[in-house]
Amino acid sequence: MIGASPHVVTPALAASATSTSALDVAGRGATVPFVEQEAENAATNGTVIASRTAETLGGEASGRKAVTLSGQGKYVEFTLTAPANSVDVRYSIPDTGDGTGQDSTAGLYINGAKNSDLSLTSRYSWYYGSYPFTNRPGDGHPHHFYDETRALLGSTLPAGTKIKVQLDSGSAPATTVDLADFEQVAAAATQPANSLSVTAYGATSGDTTDDANAFDAAVAAAKSQGKEVWIPQGTFTINHHIRVDQVTIRGAGQWYSVLSGSRVGIFGLGEPASCGSSTYGGNPAIPGVSSNVKLYNFAIIGQINERNDCDQTNGIGGALGGGSVVSGLWIQHVKVGLWLDGPFDGLTVTGNRILDTTADGLNLHQGISHVTVTNNFLRNTGDDGLAMWAEHDADHDNTFSFNTVELPILANNIAIYGGYGNTVSDNVVSDTQDQGGGIHIANRFQAVPLSGVTTVARNTTLRAGVLDSNWQFGVGALWFDGRDSAITGTVNVTDTDLLDSNYEGIQFIDSNTTDVHFTNIKITGAGTFAIQYQSHATGTIKNVVASNIGVAGTYNCQGPDALTGLADQGGNSGYGTTYCGPWPAPVYNGNSGGGSTTPTTPPTTPTTPTTPTTPTTPTTPPATGNLALHQPATASGSQGGFPAGNAVDGDANSYWESANNAFPQSLTVDLGASRSVGRIVLKLPPPSAWGTRTQTLSVLGSTDGSSFSTVKASAGYTFNPGTGNTATITFPATSQRYLRLTFTANTGWPAGQVSEFEAYTA
Repeated sequence: MIGASPHVVTPALAASATSTSALDVAGRGATVPFVEQEAENAATNGTVIASRTAETLGGEASGRKAVTLSGQGKYVEFTLTAPANSVDVRYSIPDTGDGTGQDSTAGLYINGAKNSDLSLTSRYSWYYGSYPFTNRPGDGHPHHFYDETRALLGSTLPAGTKIKVQLDSGSAPATTVDLADFEQVAAAATQPANSLSVTAYGATSGDTTDDANAFDAAVAAAKSQGKEVWIPQGTFTINHHIRVDQVTIRGAGQWYSVLSGSRVGIFGLGEPASCGSSTYGGNPAIPGVSSNVKLYNFAIIGQINERNDCDQTNGIGGALGGGSVVSGLWIQHVKVGLWLDGPFDGLTVTGNRILDTTADGLNLHQGISHVTVTNNFLRNTGDDGLAMWAEHDADHDNTFSFNTVELPILANNIAIYGGYGNTVSDNVVSDTQDQGGGIHIANRFQAVPLSGVTTVARNTTLRAGVLDSNWQFGVGALWFDGRDSAITGTVNVTDTDLLDSNYEGIQFIDSNTTDVHFTNIKITGAGTFAIQYQSHATGTIKNVVASNIGVAGTYNCQGPDALTGLADQGGNSGYGTTYCGPWPAPVYNGNSGGGSTTPTTPPTTPTTPTTPTTPTTPTTPPATGNLALHQPATASGSQGGFPAGNAVDGDANSYWESANNAFPQSLTVDLGASRSVGRIVLKLPPPSAWGTRTQTLSVLGSTDGSSFSTVKASAGYTFNPGTGNTATITFPATSQRYLRLTFTANTGWPAGQVSEFEAYTA
């Protein structure tokens, strides 16, 4: 674990979300052929659920809202806004006790009359435990609850038609409906000239006979004759990978030509080795690079219900370069939609739907160049939605553009791990779930470090970023991580909207980011901070406007210099307040980004912080009791927002924190006159969000404020929330006007910390 929090953290509270859909952003994201309708906006007699909390049905829903139907007769009824002849429903039904899943149905009604039953299952959802996850409910941490089912409706239905999903007598007792996509699907295409049908080589649709050998024969014949492979309407069983090179495979349409099976997949040369499974013995790596492969207009719907990272149970794989194209595919229930292994050059991936995978949606892995991934729709991937991973060899000059990536259950919507010359532009991403953000730029996973110029332009994130289940702090909608090494390549971020972020809008963590430039960025709504500095960033910042920020404009425990690394080029606003302390719970629709703010601690339910007043002249010293209360206090250094005066204000929830990573540090209080002192009580904020820590410090005294002598030698003092988070220091009575604490170590945070500095006569 990196960047570990110094404090034990209370989980974030659930909160409702805005209703903006990723498909409502004009001019960005994929152009899709369907109209998406959210269940919570439809007519229903079910229960609307809403949450931003991980591992909940509401939290994993699109827009963080869905409808739960409990019992026969419960329904969600949609009204068509455009003609449609098909529906795709995203839903969840419960798992079984042994984790194998169950099958169910829901009635599909058109204008009140039953049309058919939708087939539902939990066999491809509900995962448990820690990475890479299991199907054992006893491992806890259930997640990945949803799946999708699709159906043709038999005729074109006009706008205004009522489409009802209802629990009938054969339905599971509880079904959650997230959304429905309604589409006017074109008629099935007919076999083109100069093509060979797989049925001519023995493939049969609609049965369980393995058609893989027939597909292999058709591919070989088409390649040798310079013809295309044709997949007619029907569902074909494929139980081993179909290897392709210099060949075109075309189907009748992604709703009509379907490949299914235990190991269904289309692979080029360059396929990595597979370790296999209980039903498959594995295979060695296949060398080479395929070129001029064209895959058009069919569906790959697998049967993968586990994640086994050494088994290549992916929809598309290998090395597909030399002008290859993957277009118009529907890919579902596989491990990875497209896992491509380089080095190779030249591929276009466009117009595809990638749904319900157990790992990534698409990954360009090592040394891949000049690939364009554009106008694709991804939802409910088990890991990064779209990723470039420059392991061993740099990925370069690739583009992710005009894609819509919703609901990655793990990691990021879009991630760039190393490489150079890559572009992420005009995408829309939404509803990150765990251990990731909307867009991620990083030197991680032994990738060739970022160099040259990386371009991030005209993207929109919605409800992106999460409370990381390992780190227990928020991950940004847009985040930079120099985990393996500093990010020294140039990163230009322009014209980007970070909307309704669950935690911070922008985050820097681990090693520094040294050449990043922000221009025309809107951070509109963030649960915690506009910018979270957990490492330094240098570059420029211009026209970055933040609003509706929950806790403070900026998180910074790195020291004042962290706030000046991005040179202000004007037009920036809304993130002027700073915070350093225990990780706060998010506050949605807040207004804490501008003005002067000193947050209180620890915010299980944060309120708008206030700025304590530090006296500038000595007050009359108290005759008895706490001699330091409300007396002037100074420090060798203070972290922004945590001044010395917090230690004498009588409020144990506010605190002084010294400059970070700069021991020794001192805190001095002026008692107003020489007083007899024999006991000091030090406090830290009492709530349990503060973990136990030991601070090493000495006590010094002075009568004139310039010459100090030791009152109590340096020692370690333990602060334990379970016993009040206090430490008492006793010593022979001494007459002093000034008392100074000098800190040299803190096991909980790299700074001195005191919420109350109390002095007593005995």
